[in-house]
Amino acid sequence: MSKWYGNLINRLEEGRSVPDIKPGTDITMYYWSDRTCYYVVDVENQKRIKVRQYHVCADHDKPGGMGHQNWMYFKTADEMNDYLRKYFPDTYREHEEEPEPETWVYRYNKWKQEVTYTKENYCTAKELKSLKEKGYYKRYFDLSGKISFGVRSYHYDWSF
Repeated sequence: MSKWYGNLINRLEEGRSVPDIKPGTDITMYYWSDRTCYYVVDVENQKRIKVRQYHVCADHDKPGGMGHQNWMYFKTADEMNDYLRKYFPDTYREHEEEPEPETWVYRYNKWKQEVTYTKENYCTAKELKSLKEKGYYKRYFDLSGKISFGVRSYHYDWSF
């Protein structure tokens, strides 16, 4: 029997799935006690997707302060900056370039992040042979936390 760790709610919620992943599907990634949210940008097939992380900030229309869990979700940093400018007009942030979407693949019964290395990226001697032959090298990394599809539930644990 495996030992439970972290937040009980996160352990109960993680692993939920939807039968059909499509662009716009929300994803929640569960850590020890926190949660972050992503959304699907593109679906190549049900085992290969491109995702972006939501930009999240406090909902200033609701009472907040230390310990609140009232969040606003934005797909771009510019949307979030426009929202924040209503409440903090003196604060101005330059336009931020959005990072490229991450590629996630379902391999060996879990979702992993696919990272492609090219000649411009750093590579080790082991990868050099493949890099010379194909012009790129792919590696797959376990995601930082467990995920659920069809759920958007950001949580920040203020006690850590």
